[in-house]
Amino acid sequence: MLNRQARRIHPTGCSALLVDCDGIEDVLSLHTALSEDPLRGQLELIPAASTLLVRFRCPLSPAEQRAYVRHLSSMPGKEGLTVGASVVEIPVEYSGEDLDDVARLVGASVEEVVRRHSETTWRAAFSGFSPGFAYLVAAEGEAPPTVPRRSSPRTRVPAGSVGLAGEFSAVYPSASPGGWQLIGTTDAGVWDLEREVPALITPGTTVRFCPRRESVTVRDKADASRDIVPGKDHHSTENRTAVPDEEKDGASDALRIDSPGLATLVQDRGRQGHTGWGVSPSGWADPAAAESANRLVGNDLSEAVLENTAGQLSVTALRDVVLAVTGAEGDLRIRDSDAAVRVPGNRPFALLAGQRLTIGSPDRGLRFYLAVRGGIRTPPVLGSSATDTLASLGPKPLAKNDVVRCGHQPRRSVDSPASGVGLPLGREVTDIRISPGPRLDWFTSASVRKLAETTWNVTEASNRVGARLARWSPDPETGELPSPLERTAEAEGRELPSEGIVEGAVQVPPSGNPVIFMADHPVTGGYPVIGIVEPDHLRLLAQAPPGSLIRLVLDAS
Repeated sequence: MLNRQARRIHPTGCSALLVDCDGIEDVLSLHTALSEDPLRGQLELIPAASTLLVRFRCPLSPAEQRAYVRHLSSMPGKEGLTVGASVVEIPVEYSGEDLDDVARLVGASVEEVVRRHSETTWRAAFSGFSPGFAYLVAAEGEAPPTVPRRSSPRTRVPAGSVGLAGEFSAVYPSASPGGWQLIGTTDAGVWDLEREVPALITPGTTVRFCPRRESVTVRDKADASRDIVPGKDHHSTENRTAVPDEEKDGASDALRIDSPGLATLVQDRGRQGHTGWGVSPSGWADPAAAESANRLVGNDLSEAVLENTAGQLSVTALRDVVLAVTGAEGDLRIRDSDAAVRVPGNRPFALLAGQRLTIGSPDRGLRFYLAVRGGIRTPPVLGSSATDTLASLGPKPLAKNDVVRCGHQPRRSVDSPASGVGLPLGREVTDIRISPGPRLDWFTSASVRKLAETTWNVTEASNRVGARLARWSPDPETGELPSPLERTAEAEGRELPSEGIVEGAVQVPPSGNPVIFMADHPVTGGYPVIGIVEPDHLRLLAQAPPGSLIRLVLDAS
């Protein structure tokens, strides 16, 4: 058992606990112990630099929460590899753009930097930033080159770049912005959706960098191995088309997209259990509305639907179909060559071959959900048809002339009309309930009191990744008011190491204007979380268009 300080445990919403660990070695040993002996109901683990987020399948009762807090605070960690962890050898061409700068920063020759980096045994501590991006730390007692991030991040780092930042090393799985010091490149595919496990490096994996090797070898505990040939496109995260030309599962063409509006996506319940690969669940922004649409047309509640933001969607039926539209309220019309007829929301209706359905701008709410009897069919990615806009996973956003396919008719009959789900109050202030976040103590008591007293405006920068708020002013001439949220003296100027976050997390960056993470949130975040929006209220936020006014009401019970 490792010698360590007692851990602090923070409830993080209703179905997660954030464990403050005594350094990265404690994180890794606790991760190993919980991987081998999981808690009852444990869904997944999200390790980070000094914390471990434990997510559960269902909300925890107060008694369960207290019991797990006691257990995790003193649970012995376990040294060694996580169950199923591999040893991965990565071939590297040490010719990175920053190699000379790294040598200068550490006061060594380029050859010495290469030797120290390649002779270090690295271990994947956690994943984040993008799918397949693993943060690697050196084994205890080893001394790899340690350098700060670049002062000016690059707008594009090529896929396969090998970099250093602080105590970490990593391989970029896909092209993305980044501020790491680049020392080499590799052809090893660290992210490949064609593999059974797309992420080559997962938390607990041991990694060795090998100068100028011909292949990358993966060895499991039994020393079984397989080779991945460099040069093949292993790291592509290109989207699958949402409307394939051919299917062999009995699906048939159902709708043609005449106009997608601002954004129309295929969404289902999302892909759970892949945060260890840097992939968040994604899925419906408003689950209650999506499930209601499926229920109305007789589908299983988990079927994929179309999620349209801000209306202006127009579709033509390629055969007779049964549809339902839920969520936001707006004008729905069926048009054919003779006339246009209004149809109500929140009830099933027929759209005959050749007829067109148009959805106008929302009068209330933001997102419409369109279900087709039989369910929408598109090739799943990691077990889900959800479109993750941050990670670029799943079907592409629908475009004009795309064809939507649906499956066999379900055995269930269509349901009776529903009353519709709750929506925000328009220009009135909507109260959004939040529970205390794991970093509530980073903020002054006066700030916490003012949190609920402040009226916040949902800004135009909001999307499926996060709802961005600004303090509302009743006088348009005043402009944006300063945030009332202030850190304590102890927390002022502190930098929070990235840690696991959950949907609904209310993160407060230095500006003081909260960002509430929505369905497509990243796996980890680096700003303190003051609260967690409760699930029933998160869907209200998903239906709040820019300009909506909200209050964040802290529920300390």
